[in-house]
Amino acid sequence: MARIKSMTVMVEHFPPFLGSDRSVFELAKRAAERGVKVSFIAVQPLRYLIGKRPDDWLYKKNWEHPPPKVHPNICAYYLLVDSHLKWLWRWLRPYAFVLTSILFTIYSLRAIIDHHSQVIVTAHASPLLGIVSFLAAKMTLRPLVMMCPDWMTAYAATLAKKSMSSLGTVLLQFMEYFLYRLSNRVLVVTDYLRKLLVQMGVPSRKIVVVPNGVDEKKFSPWVDSSPVIEKYRLSERVVILFTGHLEEWAGVSTLYDLAVRLERDYPESVILLVGTGEPSTVLLERLIKSNLGHMLVHAGLQPYEMMPVFNAAADIALCIFPNTPLSHAASPLKLFEYLAAGAAVVATRVAGTMEVVDDSVSVMVRPGDTEGLCDAVIALCKDPERRMDLGRKGRVLVERDYSWDVLSERFVRECEKVALPYTNRE
Repeated sequence: MARIKSMTVMVEHFPPFLGSDRSVFELAKRAAERGVKVSFIAVQPLRYLIGKRPDDWLYKKNWEHPPPKVHPNICAYYLLVDSHLKWLWRWLRPYAFVLTSILFTIYSLRAIIDHHSQVIVTAHASPLLGIVSFLAAKMTLRPLVMMCPDWMTAYAATLAKKSMSSLGTVLLQFMEYFLYRLSNRVLVVTDYLRKLLVQMGVPSRKIVVVPNGVDEKKFSPWVDSSPVIEKYRLSERVVILFTGHLEEWAGVSTLYDLAVRLERDYPESVILLVGTGEPSTVLLERLIKSNLGHMLVHAGLQPYEMMPVFNAAADIALCIFPNTPLSHAASPLKLFEYLAAGAAVVATRVAGTMEVVDDSVSVMVRPGDTEGLCDAVIALCKDPERRMDLGRKGRVLVERDYSWDVLSERFVRECEKVALPYTNRE
């Protein structure tokens, strides 16, 4: 039984949509299972407000109804802009940001006070979510635990195709640093991020590593994968899975070269692509022009409930990144899901990934070494015993060290450390 009785968790998506919201959702959900009353406050995502989501973005439908009830100890609220603010976001974004921050903070105060929250946990230090969380914590005199699932500034700069030295990126980095420094506790997913924040000037005593994880009961080799196998005609083929963000920073362009090699050296294989992104369209067009379309199946963006089925269908899974600061900071949830599903993982030697796996549980290749990646995948295609051995070892690893059940105990413990002094003072 946890020693704290209630917490507020501030996110951008409820139910979760991105990995950062998924991580804190899984941790908080297990806290709820241990008796903690959890209140989620979902702040409308900044990327949506500035028009970086498509008009037909399906996630918007969630806002048409009250938040779903996922556990007796969990409640949730949506903070949404009205039509007037939407207009302001379209034409006067600086004013819209200030006004939205003020309104969302005011809305948050009542929810936090009514819930009797002892601590506020924030999914990440993005501008709108981070500012609203910080202001709400200060105004309600609650301690603030800021999650750090990735290097937010580097991620934003990569998406916007800006350099780290551009004015906008520098200002964003300052805001990220400001939010971490003024938080009572910062929970990072990798030691690489811990060192990065220390270099930025965040006191090391505030920073604790709580890695990402997986629900090993949901993701497992024993999930029935026949619906995916049959729908995409994958039987009698070695399935090589790539899931998640289909972007250049996630290594998508490498898949063309892999398809070329597989068609030549192991045509009984197929690449199964799950996710969406503009580079995936370019990749498919290149493959079709080269008469290689049969080497790849693109399943598109899938509901999270289907991901255990796709993972169970995989013989080999790819967790590949280029050699960039963003890649070294990343700790993708898909890596843990691959391992839990018993797939043989081929991963690049970037810092965040190497904190989880090594050559004993996966096949490691240098970032940017396309030939080495292709060699590794083809070797695994030809060696089913090796695939099975790596799959078993990966499964043991996540059961022991990266179960959300285990990690949630650490999460709650860190929340207690900052919440109880405040509670005792009251």
